[in-house]
Amino acid sequence: MNLDLKYLGHSGVVDVPGGSALAFQPNLARPRVFFDQELKNPIRFREAISALHEVVVGDLRIKKKDRSAYEAWKAEEARQEEELRRAVHDQAKQAELAKLKNEPIPRNLEADFRKMHRLYWDARRRWASELSRNDPALFRALVPCDPVVTVAPDVVFFECFAKDESSYGCLFVERDAFNGKGEAATGTTNVDYSLALYEHFQTLRTYRPTRLQVDPSGFEVKVRGHASYREEKIDLPPTWLRGFGQLQAAMGLPSRRVELSVDAVYSLLAFLKRHREKTGPRSLRFQLRPGSPPSVVLEPWGVTVQSRGRAYDGDKPEEIKVWGRRRLMVLARLLPLAERVEVQLLGSGMPSIWTVHMGEMRMVLALSGWTANDWTGGASLELLAGDARPEARAVDLLTKRLRDVQRATLAELASHVSAPREALLGSLHLLAKQGQVVYDFAAQSYRWRQVMPVALSESVLGPEPEEVVLGRRLQQEGKVKLLREELLSEARRLLVARAGEVECEALFDMDGGFSRARCGCSHFRRFALRAGPCRHLLALRLTVLRSASGFDMGLPGPAGRVVQ
Repeated sequence: MNLDLKYLGHSGVVDVPGGSALAFQPNLARPRVFFDQELKNPIRFREAISALHEVVVGDLRIKKKDRSAYEAWKAEEARQEEELRRAVHDQAKQAELAKLKNEPIPRNLEADFRKMHRLYWDARRRWASELSRNDPALFRALVPCDPVVTVAPDVVFFECFAKDESSYGCLFVERDAFNGKGEAATGTTNVDYSLALYEHFQTLRTYRPTRLQVDPSGFEVKVRGHASYREEKIDLPPTWLRGFGQLQAAMGLPSRRVELSVDAVYSLLAFLKRHREKTGPRSLRFQLRPGSPPSVVLEPWGVTVQSRGRAYDGDKPEEIKVWGRRRLMVLARLLPLAERVEVQLLGSGMPSIWTVHMGEMRMVLALSGWTANDWTGGASLELLAGDARPEARAVDLLTKRLRDVQRATLAELASHVSAPREALLGSLHLLAKQGQVVYDFAAQSYRWRQVMPVALSESVLGPEPEEVVLGRRLQQEGKVKLLREELLSEARRLLVARAGEVECEALFDMDGGFSRARCGCSHFRRFALRAGPCRHLLALRLTVLRSASGFDMGLPGPAGRVVQ
């Protein structure tokens, strides 16, 4: 998708009467959005927004480069350099020998050489650092899209994805973090972002009054032809857009929510900072026991970190493993501000969502199953949940309602929109996939947030994963044969079937989602359910749901629902 960006100047800290302002330049190609209010505590905001910066620039993928062209270029450069060196050396040698024929070698020649060599490399490093901070073309290669800022009646929040698309960050700043009442126009826009802006964050101080501005001036003047006006076009990856919808799918899955004390999170990060594993496993193993605070085991060392927070209120003990733990280092700067940390665990190898509560601010860090598995890799995570189908009428009513009120809980929306529960949930999920709605699971409410100026269509989001397409084809061609169906306790059902040439079985919970499954295909052997169901399990689920004689699978609860 080609995204138009139009900015007047660059974001940064500027001097204003009575102090300074952290001014974000909004995208002038989008509807008018602005905000201007003084921060009560600039230092707290500085630390929180700096942590969000670490998510923006995060890329922990292993990069395999094709070095053949580089090696050829290096060989040619070496040949030319050797020829030039030989010619220059011979010429310079003769000239210097003739000049110094009758002069002694200076005593401090070696010391002078080292001094000048150090001056040269210090200057070169400063130049490289300045270039990385101020060259927008270089930064465009690092960040696929500017962060998204939303001005809502009760909060201002910033959203971003890491470059490797395995981490999502969202910083909520409540209006209580500001003094008095300032001007604001609600809405969502992109804001100009550069590497130099991070250095501007670090200049915020408590003794200097600071305002947070989403600067509206660009909307009020004739900007074309202005010296600071610039236009950019970005070919936005479909995976970046699809990731927002997948994030909402993950939040709606059955999960375990646990609370970790701040000292436990500090111990985890401190140990990971001091130690580097050389062998596997490389997981965090959550040990959950009803009535006791959770503990976390760092593998492969076997070190146990005991939380001192709230006791786990589940009904049975279990262990859940998560990977990609190095990405948690972005939370380090938040620990002095943190009051508590909540972790939403979807299962072993599944995404995890970490929420740091900091009084008037909260930071949400959503991590995919592991670093190399981005939010859009493999089959859709939404297919692990129940089958909630949208209705056009419900979508229109929800769109109008959320646009008017900006935020509403599921109960409030249900009372306003007369529609079956399944249609309501399916419609909300469709709006989330289209980038129109975001679920704030800390506040347990839906928010109107347009990640793009228009609703995202399937053509923009890109093709469906291969497993989804092939699973649907198996069901449509009638190649799924049910072999056994068994009713278990707690409204669970076990089904065994043959899909195509492969036998599979699945245990469905009361909401119609996968509790456990097994299949003989290579996709399941490699990923299990961590990247979504394989084509055979998906075909089984679709067959049962759409069969006239099938059982009532139920529907998923609201996003963020906790299933113990």
